[in-house]
Amino acid sequence: MIRKAVLLLALALAGCVPDQATDLAGCEAQAERFYPLFKAVEPNAPASRYLIECMASKGYDFSVTPQDCDSQRQLPTQAACYTPTNWAASLFDSARRYWKSF
Repeated sequence: MIRKAVLLLALALAGCVPDQATDLAGCEAQAERFYPLFKAVEPNAPASRYLIECMASKGYDFSVTPQDCDSQRQLPTQAACYTPTNWAASLFDSARRYWKSF
């Protein structure tokens, strides 16, 4: 019975977890609108700074330390390079990254 309750609670909370990819896509659309001549190639470019600040306003920190943040691609445009600042979302994100590594 307890297993079922934990499973139902996990399913209910899964819908409340923020989605980095969706949030980043919205920020990228805004960055393209405000900075059409600049591309988010390096973190100091205007479009990149806008992406990082937009994601910060949605509750994410820009971090290049996660393993799935690929340095071969443009860092500010990767959802994997953002970590949630909320403790519950951060815990879920850590668990997701751990299980994804297998």
